Amino acid sequence: MQFDFKLNFKKATVTEMQIIPAIGLFWRKRYKSIFLVFLVTVIILSAYIWQRSLSGGEWSPEKKQEYLNAQNKGVIFNENNFKKALADIEMRKQDIADEQKQARDIFKAY
Repeated sequence: MQFDFKLNFKKATVTEMQIIPAIGLFWRKRYKSIFLVFLVTVIILSAYIWQRSLSGGEWSPEKKQEYLNAQNKGVIFNENNFKKALADIEMRKQDIADEQKQARDIFKAY
């Protein structure tokens, strides 16, 4: 089995040889309109997707209740740990205040 892949452009008719320049001429005359249609299509599609995402955000009452139940289980306040953290913060403030009192003024003439 043999294949003949030779292209013979000499046998092409005048109309076949004029297709590429005709396409090029069409593109040069109409490329701004084509891009305008493409741009308008993209803008309309984007606006539709944006509007759909904004209006589709409503939850059913069951889903709202499920979310609230999940949030209520999340955090338990531990007062002892909170008081320890406050004491640690106060201790650090005192340490910083003590260090600032002992600092010597380098711009003052002694």
